[in-house]
Amino acid sequence: MNHPAAFDALRTRLADARGPHYWRALEELVEQPAWRARLSETFPQLSQLEPQLGRRGFLKLLGASLALAGLGACSRPPQEEIVPWVRRPDQLPPALPRFYASTLACAGDVAGVLVETHQGRPTKIEGNPAHPTSLGATTPAMQAAVLELWDPDRSQAPVHEGVASSWDAFGDEVRTLATRFARDGRGLRVLSGRLDSPTLAAQREAWLKRFPGSHWHAYEAVDEDNALAGARLAFGEPLHTRYHFDRAQTILALEADFLGAMPGTLRHGRDFIGGRDPQAEAFSRLYVMEASPSLTGAKADHRWALGSAHIGMAALELGELLGVPGVHATQSSGLSTRRLRALAQDLDAQHGSSLVLAGRTQPPWVHALAHLLNEALGNVGHTVEYYAPPEPWESSTQGLRELTAAMAGGQVDTLLILDGNPVYATPVDAQFAAHLAKVPHRIHLGLYRDETARACQWHLPRTHALEAWSDLRAADGTASAVQPVIAPLYDSRSAHELLALFLGDLQSPRARVQGTWRADEAAWRAILQSGVIPHSAPPAQQPRVDRGFLAQVTAPEDAPGLELLIAPDPTVWDGRYANNGWLQECPKPLTTLTWSNVALVSPELALAHDLKNGDALELRIAGRHTQAPVWVMPGQAARSVTVCLGYGRRHAGRVGGHLGFDAYALRSMDAPWRSDGLRINRTGAHHALGGGQRHHTMEGREPVRASTLEAFRADPTFAQEHAPPPPSLYPDRLHGEYAWGMSVDLNACIGCGACTIACQAENNIPVVGAEEVERGREMHWIRIDRYYEGDARAPRIHHQPVPCMHCEHAPCEVVCPVGATVHDAEGLNVQVYNRCVGTRFCSNNCPYKVRRFNFLQYSDLHTETLKAQRNPDVSVRNRGVMEKCTYCIQRIETAHIAADREGRRIADGEVLTACQAVCPTQAIVFGDQQDPASAVSRQKASPRHYTLLEELNTRPRTTYLAAIRNPHPALEDDA
Repeated sequence: MNHPAAFDALRTRLADARGPHYWRALEELVEQPAWRARLSETFPQLSQLEPQLGRRGFLKLLGASLALAGLGACSRPPQEEIVPWVRRPDQLPPALPRFYASTLACAGDVAGVLVETHQGRPTKIEGNPAHPTSLGATTPAMQAAVLELWDPDRSQAPVHEGVASSWDAFGDEVRTLATRFARDGRGLRVLSGRLDSPTLAAQREAWLKRFPGSHWHAYEAVDEDNALAGARLAFGEPLHTRYHFDRAQTILALEADFLGAMPGTLRHGRDFIGGRDPQAEAFSRLYVMEASPSLTGAKADHRWALGSAHIGMAALELGELLGVPGVHATQSSGLSTRRLRALAQDLDAQHGSSLVLAGRTQPPWVHALAHLLNEALGNVGHTVEYYAPPEPWESSTQGLRELTAAMAGGQVDTLLILDGNPVYATPVDAQFAAHLAKVPHRIHLGLYRDETARACQWHLPRTHALEAWSDLRAADGTASAVQPVIAPLYDSRSAHELLALFLGDLQSPRARVQGTWRADEAAWRAILQSGVIPHSAPPAQQPRVDRGFLAQVTAPEDAPGLELLIAPDPTVWDGRYANNGWLQECPKPLTTLTWSNVALVSPELALAHDLKNGDALELRIAGRHTQAPVWVMPGQAARSVTVCLGYGRRHAGRVGGHLGFDAYALRSMDAPWRSDGLRINRTGAHHALGGGQRHHTMEGREPVRASTLEAFRADPTFAQEHAPPPPSLYPDRLHGEYAWGMSVDLNACIGCGACTIACQAENNIPVVGAEEVERGREMHWIRIDRYYEGDARAPRIHHQPVPCMHCEHAPCEVVCPVGATVHDAEGLNVQVYNRCVGTRFCSNNCPYKVRRFNFLQYSDLHTETLKAQRNPDVSVRNRGVMEKCTYCIQRIETAHIAADREGRRIADGEVLTACQAVCPTQAIVFGDQQDPASAVSRQKASPRHYTLLEELNTRPRTTYLAAIRNPHPALEDDA
């Protein structure tokens, strides 16, 4: 192939053409035969249809999804009393599920949850509607916590010097160490994660008092250091911030992914979408400046790709235009004056109802500047509040630097590592593993025998959050209880119990947490039942900004090379979820990749270096280097390269080991998020990447419909087909007592993927592995399609959830030779597994491509330990069987039984599908569309309502509401 000629053609097409109105992959913009050939190179499943998964590889994958279940036969409820969320009458059969309120800390966020148990076995996580940061929703990582609980790779017993030991033997070690350090704790150090638990913070104080001279360090690979350091610059103390997106009419996010990767994302998403109702009088407007596309950028009315180093300059230019005293930009950010003036005008017009926020990758002075802008715009006390954290904060990077220096200097005799993996998850220049080897006594507590555990003499198994007593404080300051829903599956202890051994604390775990809050028994039972500790959030403050920080503003240097950006992975975060098969196979929202990380580059950079998806690059910066496959990301800043943490694990477990590359090899302590001077070189190698970038594509059609607010108000029915529906050869069906239907509001969907994992957990959907994903054989019943619109350099991004449409005139039903796919009286397109013989005619005839076939025996049907995690209300499917979304028919039948017993109809909202229940923005609505007062009927009556592929006349029960943008009138041409 003549690469220069093809790239010249691509440059011409990118400059002069915009391709289809909506497009999913860069290859769609250039439809030359040569580019089709390159596409088949990138996606081998187009030409390789026979499975190549070896027996050894497949057996490993048996532990990837439902295979990850612990000792179900040995599980039991915890010995101490726990309190269910809802009291069920005692006469109901024990097989019915019970729900217990608890709290989870996952992927840097804390939210209240309800844990569903069947006969004492946790099987599903739901959000706690009484918790202010959950409001009934959860994140993908929280959904996957139940799989982590049953993971057979979890550590099961203490290990000393690589040999199985016991807690009694470790108790002897504890007594020796406690006696040695009782009067002089110098040489004794603790390394923990962020102190989100008030009880753990109290134990920290007790520890430092019990062992005077000892040190406690807190380190997180994904921290909020820049935000807290910025607050200290602005206010003199590290205050936390509460955002009220529901009160904001104009929002500016400075590389702040508040919908995807910041603490409080669930509440932020609900509040933000609540302010964007097209039929309401007010509709907020979102501006985003960022280098790499994010979920927040995808929902922006104006998204401007800007190098991360120049975003602060753009904020200074904005401050100048707003007339903020003392704010001056020393150089240009590269953002046009037209855009900046329109933005300044918009913010100033919404005095007191605007909001400016900065993300974790921006330096502290940019965060301080955001506080200053909010103060100047009158937002403090309205859209933004501040509170003093009750728990202490110390810089994560500074703590790591002090600890490694002490270890290198021989000042550490004993190091206790609480639930962390610093040997893997620290910057390469910290040389943590080398310095740790100099510590005489090394103790590690963790869920897995990971890289750090193998570098310590003692490894101690930690109890899972669903097995332990604790408490947690959420992003808004609200504290809530963590109660166990099952006794520990293995011989493990919590961090509280381990510290209590050293402190001589003989309280029970329940009493220890209860004592933190000084609650009597009645109050404590009420806390456990609701899941929230009342009046625990600190009061709001209204501090004044000290403008002295403006003297610390630094202009970006014009350094040679590229800009390197480091980010947490959207699914496996910092690497702690690498062994979770559900999260590994959940498509990442912006790339749709699975099972790997990549180096994200812009289309311009790809053209300059003749790169295509999967090409291997050598990345070098300041003596640090690694190799990574490349992914061309539309909307990426031209000179920025983004890599995600969390991969390259060596000892993650049977699922997560040796996947992707280790981005920590490029990270430094001085610049953990952004560095200049990156150089890239092609290696000539190529990696196959498991992604659904163009799987199930609907060629030549426009499944996503979107418009501007102004156009919607001029023509509210723009999304609807105005021609009458064509006649059909199918007879109209008589409706039964109910007619179930679903509506998905694309204006509310943020593309987070929580619905995909919730459906997987609810319906026993297996994981298939990277090789099968490459062949297009993923098994998810609901997928999130990602579409681009416009120029590849600055496209608009759309997300669309696609479950089964449950067509009234279903093309799949008429081609099944054995009647395995049929219509029931209530309008559900149901699959009879016992009849299916695997012809796959139904899948071929489905225009929506939502049916999934078990090409291999993906679910292990023989291992006894599998049975504990599975939902007992849902069948587990065999090889050769077709499956698909059922509208969670098991939940419908449960409601039927309850309603029939009580002699009534099923109430609206009584049946919540798994995808509906988990959605943080309530984008999915389900119910009886025969009832004109039901929520789904009201949504389907919206003028934004439309049917996917309506011209096919399949008459789906799943329909959509079109998305609406609100661009600034002066900037509509670049929205």
